[in-house]
Amino acid sequence: MLMSRKVIVFGVDGLMMPLIKKFVAEGALPHIKRMLDGGAAGELLPNISAWGDVNWVAFLSGQSPGTSWLGQSQPTAYKDSGNLLEKLEQQGLRAALVHFPESISAPAPHFTLAPYWASAAPCPFTFATPAIFTTRYGERNAPRDPPQQTLGWPPSSPLAYHEKGLWQPIENHQLHIQSARTDAIPLSLQHSAGQLYIHYQQRAVELKRDEWSDWLPLGDVAEGGAVRFWLAAWQPETSLIEVIQSEITYPQRLGSDALVTQALIDNFGPFFSQWAIKASPKEAYRASTLQDAEHQSLWMANSALHLTHDHGYALWIGVHHLVDESHHLCLGQYDPQSPFFRADEADAYVAVMRECYQVLDRSIGHILDHMDEQTTLLLASDHGDVPNEYMCDINRYLAQLGLVTYDAADKPLPQQSQVYLKDARGGLEIFINLKGRESQGVVAPAEFEQVRNKVIDALNRWQIDQRAAVAWVLRKEDAASIGYWGDEAGDVLFTYNTGFVWGTSREGSAICPVSAPGANHGPQKPSAETEHSANYGVLLAYGAGIRQNYYRDRQRFGPYRMIDPAATIATLLGVATERLDGTVMHDFLAPL
Repeated sequence: MLMSRKVIVFGVDGLMMPLIKKFVAEGALPHIKRMLDGGAAGELLPNISAWGDVNWVAFLSGQSPGTSWLGQSQPTAYKDSGNLLEKLEQQGLRAALVHFPESISAPAPHFTLAPYWASAAPCPFTFATPAIFTTRYGERNAPRDPPQQTLGWPPSSPLAYHEKGLWQPIENHQLHIQSARTDAIPLSLQHSAGQLYIHYQQRAVELKRDEWSDWLPLGDVAEGGAVRFWLAAWQPETSLIEVIQSEITYPQRLGSDALVTQALIDNFGPFFSQWAIKASPKEAYRASTLQDAEHQSLWMANSALHLTHDHGYALWIGVHHLVDESHHLCLGQYDPQSPFFRADEADAYVAVMRECYQVLDRSIGHILDHMDEQTTLLLASDHGDVPNEYMCDINRYLAQLGLVTYDAADKPLPQQSQVYLKDARGGLEIFINLKGRESQGVVAPAEFEQVRNKVIDALNRWQIDQRAAVAWVLRKEDAASIGYWGDEAGDVLFTYNTGFVWGTSREGSAICPVSAPGANHGPQKPSAETEHSANYGVLLAYGAGIRQNYYRDRQRFGPYRMIDPAATIATLLGVATERLDGTVMHDFLAPL
């Protein structure tokens, strides 16, 4: 049988080369070491903001943000885009996107499943989010002091801490699955002969300590969805029971092709993308997340093999998120650059990150062991992470200069401000509220440059502890050098220095030290790095058409950009590269 060329891109949110090298040297990542020894590798320079949405869109489209990115959850038009997906279709090839950002269009003949959902609205394919049920609900759900700071973009986002807060009560041996789609679903707990069971209608699953149960079908109420449980604690003598519930998804709402979606579920079980417990050494039930995330990671690995080898897709790409969560929650206590580093605690935090990298490593090993000789495997990331040191509230700072107006509830009022930022654009682009362009513009065209110069001067002067908050500032007309142009781009683009992160504080500070440990990527310059971490993304390539035992030294040759892999994928698949902005990564390819 004649085998066709195919490319699997196993995307990993936040995967960084400093930790890959560390864990490989320790012998903890044997399968990723196999990729390094038998393939080609290097780092990728992210776009601003250095977060997943814009960078994965650039990665897959092969086009700079000025062409390919409208904003978070705002896909550009597909037809006549000239991007990689359209070129594949023109060549008679198909791509499968599994849990990939929804900010890129991939209509038929391509296939999408469970696009990464970033909207505040309920996810359309989620019936119920994960939860933790407890007989000690009052204790577990006791009010906590609100955090001193909220880090992330938009300003209301708790992104940096991955807070979940999903406690639900067990009362009278009953628990109720909460769904935004329907009334709560009652289930009962029963124990018999020293075993604990959860019953729903005529079905039951046995609960085992520190293990996930079998899947329990929920029938028509969840349109064929199923749930499983992890017994975290059971002390009959004290009546303590704590049970973790998985995410529940609607099977037939997950994918763009019902038959392909059902084939995946039939072969590999339900798909889910969320877990209930943070990947942190402070979490007693962290093992549930590691097991949950490994299930999802292997599900994705199996779908990659199945869709490329059995369904004829030339390209598979998906993104797994566990590694990035571990960075947000652990890097700030591992990296000595962090103000919260403690030598006696660092081992516990790096151990969690190592566990998360090992989950990934096992999935990579599964793909390597089962892919055919005509397959190229790319292990890639959109950015890395570096520790937080200072919080920056850009709206508050601009308000001090009279450029932003706040309402009575202490929220920015874009329509009454001279400048504003857009939630969907990543927090590093400032727009002048220009009359004649904006629906409620307040800045006269004759004052445009005066206001813009005031913004640029203010950003260049923003400091704390004799450290500049902002790494660089550009007018839109000068931003083509970083891949930004067009009507969607801000009038001023900037990025924060290493260690500076966007956020808000309860005290209303414009800039101050962070109040809690953590790490971020989006606001900090794409080249941010310390001795132990870096904001660069990664690309490891292995298999058909790939050079062996090659590492590109970015200090000597420079890094590749997020737009370069698409041109390289096109070359591997025999597709033309015109209208792609990226460069073919020739030094990664095997000699002809």
